[in-house]
Amino acid sequence: MAERSAKPQKRGCSAREIAEELMEVRHLLNLGKNNPQICRILSDKYGLQERTAYRRIADARKQQVAELEQLDRRELAAQLINAAQEILDEARTTRQLSNALGALGFISRMTGIEVPRN
Repeated sequence: MAERSAKPQKRGCSAREIAEELMEVRHLLNLGKNNPQICRILSDKYGLQERTAYRRIADARKQQVAELEQLDRRELAAQLINAAQEILDEARTTRQLSNALGALGFISRMTGIEVPRN
């Protein structure tokens, strides 16, 4: 006879629990976790089955896309340039010149003043 899993089994959950799981997935996506890692975390933390975990990942991505579609592109560009400027300033302070060059390159591409290469 096969051993039973020690993980709790979920049979259904409330809208509040789903919202909490979606928030967790979005946080994990922002941390750069991949789908299998997120699936494992959801299974361990919330007892979700693999199929449900992948559904939560898909739903969280849909939420992120919907939010991005509502953003003003100019506002987003300004936020990205400001973040790159902070990186540039910190890189100069700590003498991480390759990071400074990367930030400068990003800023030039975002502002459209990138120097063409021959």
